[in-house]
Amino acid sequence: MLAAATGTEPRVAADLDAFRVEADLPAGLSTTAHAAVLAALATADRYGHTRTRTAEYVWAEISGEANVTTTESPDTAYRALLGHTMTCTACRTGTICPDATKLVRVWRETRR
Repeated sequence: MLAAATGTEPRVAADLDAFRVEADLPAGLSTTAHAAVLAALATADRYGHTRTRTAEYVWAEISGEANVTTTESPDTAYRALLGHTMTCTACRTGTICPDATKLVRVWRETRR
């Protein structure tokens, strides 16, 4: 979702506690792209924005513990969310999408 919103290739790091995704923010980010970045960050357990003299990027972390579940697979729910956001015009343009909101809710519930 961050790649689609920023047009940059995110960096991904994983350890025992969490998955961390960082995406550089291009100069002059449009209002639509800004909304899409915020929507992507809202799906994370923790997120933030870092700005230095030479770089500006957002980061999102998803807890490794949250991926343990006894219900539907979080991977299946996440793939459904990702598949939707990749093809939905509203999601790709940063417009609020009720279907994506429902899919995020399902994904978060499967991670509990």
